[in-house]
Amino acid sequence: MTESGTAVGRSRAFLRSIISGAGPALVLIAMAAALWVMSPAFRSPTSLMLIGLEAAALGLVAAGQTFVILTGGIDLSVEAMVSFSGVIAAILIAGTNASGGQIAGGFPSWVAITIALALGLGIGAGQGVLITAFRMNPLIVTLGVRSILLGAALVLSRGSGIYIKKDDLLGFITGRFEVFGINIPIPLVLTVIVYVICWVVLKRTKFGRYTYAIGGNETAARLSGVRTHLVKLSIYGISGFLAALAGILVMGRLESGAYQNGTNLTLMSVAAVVIGGTALTGGIGGIWGTLIGVFMIRLVDAGLVYMSFPSQAKEIMIGAIIVLAVLIDTARRGQIPWLTLRLRGGDPGD
Repeated sequence: MTESGTAVGRSRAFLRSIISGAGPALVLIAMAAALWVMSPAFRSPTSLMLIGLEAAALGLVAAGQTFVILTGGIDLSVEAMVSFSGVIAAILIAGTNASGGQIAGGFPSWVAITIALALGLGIGAGQGVLITAFRMNPLIVTLGVRSILLGAALVLSRGSGIYIKKDDLLGFITGRFEVFGINIPIPLVLTVIVYVICWVVLKRTKFGRYTYAIGGNETAARLSGVRTHLVKLSIYGISGFLAALAGILVMGRLESGAYQNGTNLTLMSVAAVVIGGTALTGGIGGIWGTLIGVFMIRLVDAGLVYMSFPSQAKEIMIGAIIVLAVLIDTARRGQIPWLTLRLRGGDPGD
């Protein structure tokens, strides 16, 4: 091959790597620009911050889902965890059980939040134990736990919302602060902080490297001395914890704990992770791509409203995004011969 041919090949490879890496971000920018042009209502700072607020809970769930999918697993229980944790916290704060009876006059929100988060962590880790120690399929385990948690939330709430009054802590974590006249939601700030922490863990720690190693080849990772069982157990605990945190934020924002609070978050979190560049087979992907995927989904959701589509179209949108996400993942792994899209080589935590 001539020198000029080699240079052209290198240029094409570089261009493909740029497109592959920046693809989701470019799509997000294009979607925002299109909506900006077509819908004047979208242009207000209030509308943008509302999208950010809606993205917060999904973002937290998707962050935990990213860790799980990077190991080649999946967590179908996250939406149920959002609902369950919100109901538990609301019952403890309101001091009211399913029958309307008082429970010791209620607890301060920090106690209720701590208990709900501990339950999320413990239940998530428990799923990890079933998956690792008992070699059960993650799909079956998390699907079963999803049913248990939704059933528990329904029984405890008796199908209706448990209303609470915010104290200072709940008011703060679900409130806003003003910067240059723009009211920025605290839940969005908390979500960004979580993503920074997740990026550091995946990029800068042994735990992050082990996460990628398990997704790439679990047997090889175990033979290399990685305690794969402990890592996977911890990862499912992280997923449960972040889903519970999302449930607290949703409960606080709505001032109500209800079993419907987490509806559709499982499907949308998986879609966000895959659209953001993480392979369903594990081992390749990054946390910031997931955040881009979250905003893409919420932008489409908002676009349906701004363009006056029927509310029922949301279900169509969710289904289409899931199918598209799987198609993108299949194409990236080179399983569609007439498509040449490829995943980047697995730069951890990008």
